[in-house]
Amino acid sequence: MKKRVLFINPGKNDYFTVGRIHMGQTLLGGMLKRQGHEVLVMDYAFLRGLRGNIRVPEIEEVVETFKPDVIGITVFTYVYNECLSMIERISMSTDAPIILGGPHFIMFPGDFGSDTRISYLVRGEAEDVIKDLVVTAKKEKTPVSIDCTLPSPEGIPAVNLDIAYGSEFLSDYQIQLSRGCPFDCTFCNVKMVAGKRVRLRDLSLCVRQIIEAKKRYPNIRTISITDDVPTINKNRFKEFLKMLKNANLDCELTVDNVRADLIDEEMIGLYVSAGGQNICLGVESGHPEVFEMTHKGESLEKIAVAAKLIRKHGLTLGMCFVIGLPGDNLKRHMASLRFAKTLKPDYAFWNMCVPWPFTEVRQWYEKNGTIGELRNFSTLIDPMVNYQSPPAFTAQFPPEDRIKAWLMANMQTYWFDIRSLGKLAREAARYGLYRPLLIFAFGKTLHTIKMRLEFLARNFKQFGLYFTAGKVLRKLRQHARI
Repeated sequence: MKKRVLFINPGKNDYFTVGRIHMGQTLLGGMLKRQGHEVLVMDYAFLRGLRGNIRVPEIEEVVETFKPDVIGITVFTYVYNECLSMIERISMSTDAPIILGGPHFIMFPGDFGSDTRISYLVRGEAEDVIKDLVVTAKKEKTPVSIDCTLPSPEGIPAVNLDIAYGSEFLSDYQIQLSRGCPFDCTFCNVKMVAGKRVRLRDLSLCVRQIIEAKKRYPNIRTISITDDVPTINKNRFKEFLKMLKNANLDCELTVDNVRADLIDEEMIGLYVSAGGQNICLGVESGHPEVFEMTHKGESLEKIAVAAKLIRKHGLTLGMCFVIGLPGDNLKRHMASLRFAKTLKPDYAFWNMCVPWPFTEVRQWYEKNGTIGELRNFSTLIDPMVNYQSPPAFTAQFPPEDRIKAWLMANMQTYWFDIRSLGKLAREAARYGLYRPLLIFAFGKTLHTIKMRLEFLARNFKQFGLYFTAGKVLRKLRQHARI
């Protein structure tokens, strides 16, 4: 029996914009489409950024016009409240069975277990169960739990962007060359979600999928590699870069989740030649003792060397930190800030520590601190200075000090939007952060100009005048609409 299947990705009510369409839903939806089902993906996180370009219907209108037989919702912990709202709105509009999935249920397997609005709870990667589940799905009195096994690399299909509402405006195409992470970082939950065994996909197939997507969607200008640990096999990643360069797609390339000990000069050179734009290194903490307790298996010295190598090749340098790791406090946080200032990243993510269930950090906090509500917490302050109270703290690093550290770091690495200056000034007065405020106020514009000039110069060198001029014109049109 062929069915009408609606996938929904709720968006967070903040000032972040998302330039990518939810990969998991377009993977699963593509599988169902090939089975003959009619599939629609409504990624509201992505669609928020298109307002002004496209009319985005509310979910009630989508349900009324599409008339789904089955509805799937992806639940991320940081959008928990938005998911609750979406479920309520849908249940008021239709009796179609609702399937919940997503990484939230790995961390919180008991959630929604007695919610009679829900028919199925899917835990884990759903490639091996989705086809049978959709065919047999019916309205259940209480949720039925389904635990998934991890699919083989061959079982990971291509995305189907045709089924996603607004996909004609997509400019950022994401793909995974592998899944899984073998490392044991104490704060990370990836190994619970994707497994410790790295499942390597066929590179030739991945490149063909990228080429096909670019042909079908000429607006795609960025290829994003979103593996859990993309350079785990350095020679393999170098081969991918060579293949992508030979495809001559005239696309920028970005890569998430890079370890400093898994890159080298040859790789960086190939990355640049393939259109590479940035590399963001996971630092976590600049304090030696706090860093050692993360069990990352690399060193701050290697991170510093890698940062200089990235700079040497003219790439945009990013760094990712975590505030409030075991052993951290306000004084030790200053070591992270000094480390960042020394290496001068173009951007930095300052995440607030979340003691996820089943992690070593969770065990540490259970013995040494206080853990509050983790659901709906966003680990980053958004560009307009909206944030929530830290979900965990210790006597040595209380909530007020954590917020102070959070604000201070983001000010001095120019994270906030200049339009937030008034609100930022009030926060600075509240926490006595006058010097960081002055650094931000006087440095933000110069920092932005510097980044944009470097970006354009790199684009001109990589792609030529036509590509670079087109990018400038698109940005001007975007600002004109604003």
